[in-house]
Amino acid sequence: MPEASAPRLEPPARTYRGSVTDPDRWDLYAPRRGDVILATPAKSGTTWAQSMIAMLLHGTTDLPDALGRVSPWIDATFQSVEESRALLVRQSGRRVIKTHTPLDGWPVWEGVHVVTVFRHPMEVFQSSRKHLQNRRDIDAHPMLGEAEAALDFYLDTPFDPNEVDRDTLDTIVAHFRAAQGGRRPGALMLNYAAMSRDHAGTIERLDAHLGTGASPDLRDRIRRATEFGAMKSDARRFTPEASNDLWRDERAFFASGRSGAWHDAFTDAQIARYTARFADLLPDAHHRRWIETGEGDV
Repeated sequence: MPEASAPRLEPPARTYRGSVTDPDRWDLYAPRRGDVILATPAKSGTTWAQSMIAMLLHGTTDLPDALGRVSPWIDATFQSVEESRALLVRQSGRRVIKTHTPLDGWPVWEGVHVVTVFRHPMEVFQSSRKHLQNRRDIDAHPMLGEAEAALDFYLDTPFDPNEVDRDTLDTIVAHFRAAQGGRRPGALMLNYAAMSRDHAGTIERLDAHLGTGASPDLRDRIRRATEFGAMKSDARRFTPEASNDLWRDERAFFASGRSGAWHDAFTDAQIARYTARFADLLPDAHHRRWIETGEGDV
């Protein structure tokens, strides 16, 4: 029986593009009812959530291929359009695809689930610097300089929809505003700190949101398979774009699984400057607290 296609309800509200992101690549995606789009700011727990979702959809921790091939980054230019399309078409049943484009930058389809993840912005800053240092294709970047100058760039650079891959504090805010914009009222919003506090509960939330009906035994096996150490020990399987030779060291992609340890890396003055800038960009203190800690509702 052919897979049930998902009709398009709304076109994209905005166009985003960048050094890696090509919005035209959404044309290669023929959505099916039950598919999942995981849309997050970069370095916010994407790979972690992506692994849990893929395992729930496949009903096993033994995925049929590397994560980045089971769940391709739909609008990235790291591989050809033909290969990206083939990776999606060859899969039967429900699929999960990844994007770092805000939620208003691609169409709304009936029956397609949406999940997004946010993380403390200063943890994103730290992770982004390590990420850029580990990429083979980047030798120079404002985030690779001295820590103070890199922090200036991260905090002060305004979001630009034509430079959506330029990861800054304002990029996180733009993603959050798009997620709160009303186009995706059924989207599941996760938070990295809350996921870290309750890994098993996160899998239960995903199972309920996606309607995958996973047994308690499968959920527990997914929890164990997606623990930080387990994923790092099998980095070739889980590291994004590993098949495209993007990284100097695939294991280094999993630099640290800790949440909440960022304070020790910054001076009081730097933390105060971040706090003031975040408040300027996102005045709602409740929203800022949720992005930082996952506490409360959004």
